[in-house]
Amino acid sequence: MLRLRLRLWLTALIILCMPSLLCRPLLRMLGHRISGQARLGFSLVLVDRLSLQGASRIGHFNLLRLRRLVMRHGAYLGRRNAIYGPISVSLAERAAIGNRNKIVRGPRGLVTSGPACLRLGELAKITANHRIDCTTSLSLGAFTTIAGTASEVWTHGYVHDLSGPGRYRIDGSVRIGHNVYIGSACVITAGVTIADGVIVGAGTTVARSLLEPGLYVSAGLRKLDRPPSPDERADLTLVKDEQLCERVYIKLQAD
Repeated sequence: MLRLRLRLWLTALIILCMPSLLCRPLLRMLGHRISGQARLGFSLVLVDRLSLQGASRIGHFNLLRLRRLVMRHGAYLGRRNAIYGPISVSLAERAAIGNRNKIVRGPRGLVTSGPACLRLGELAKITANHRIDCTTSLSLGAFTTIAGTASEVWTHGYVHDLSGPGRYRIDGSVRIGHNVYIGSACVITAGVTIADGVIVGAGTTVARSLLEPGLYVSAGLRKLDRPPSPDERADLTLVKDEQLCERVYIKLQAD
């Protein structure tokens, strides 16, 4: 354990203080896979496993504290991003996370359970000033863009009792297909699947799966029934993890 922590902090110190030319061989000595073409800016990178392939690059002033970061050829991470929590992040060729994004997951055990991944397909992009919750996993297909600014993706949510402090949580991975465009200031909620070829207009809340290509925009505000009890819902499965501090259900995704 001490050896792993020493490796973690040596990795962070090397990337924070040294130019790419010196970083690359030192990081290889620590067991990371670093291409001779990779570039690393002055960022705080606390990562258990780091793989930078081809001409991938990490910009300046990022805060990264995660389990694993894999970046394929041409992938890049911009500036002033905060990515932290027990997450594995994988960027395919020329995929990108732009500037000033916040991608977080709560601590494993008390708050979250099991693994969670953020995966971006080829040329997929999260642009700038977005917030991503990775309580469970999020995947973006090839050539998909979360565009503009101020969009949010949530992989968990709560249902409160009608009275008293009781509530339960619903977790659900979000899958966004290929060639999808998400406009500015959208909100995507837990368990949603978005099919290939979908366009989501700016300011839209996506609270159900979009399974056919097309343009989707916000509808007028309307009253809906409260969700039924989780025991009556076939799309929820109880998480059996005694370490969790609250009752949590996984939402099954639509086919």
